[in-house]
Amino acid sequence: MTKEEALKQFAELGAVWFGNSKQHFAFSAYCRLQGWNKLADKWKEEAEEEWDEAEEVLQRLVELGCKPADLQEAMKTQEFPFYDDPKQQIESDFQPDAVKQLSKLAEAFNDDYPTKKLIEKWIDGEKDHMAWEAQYLNYIDKLGYENFLTAMM
Repeated sequence: MTKEEALKQFAELGAVWFGNSKQHFAFSAYCRLQGWNKLADKWKEEAEEEWDEAEEVLQRLVELGCKPADLQEAMKTQEFPFYDDPKQQIESDFQPDAVKQLSKLAEAFNDDYPTKKLIEKWIDGEKDHMAWEAQYLNYIDKLGYENFLTAMM
């Protein structure tokens, strides 16, 4: 991967986190309205983390000489569906390959220690994210969907 391709992918990552953050804030509000407060809290926490990560991407891009328009261009390529169904939201968000993709991106920044360290930090966060989503999907499978939703109140 060339440095230019890596920077483009890095900008797209920021765009994804901005979009996911908005999606997850909206879903959190919806869950709270339905009385699924534990689920709402989890999605709100996730949205806040994603917003922080998107800000870190922007800051690093600026430090690397990129312009805000680079992120705007990346945003044009991203779509973020909004769901009413918790299971559908979790399944849609569950992306086990994300860690592998982030690891490849980190390798592209071997000569840029600050960026590589930032991506490695996100890899750890993504592993945690995948773990709780896998856990929730397992709860749905074991408890049944209605019992899972009751447990999320």
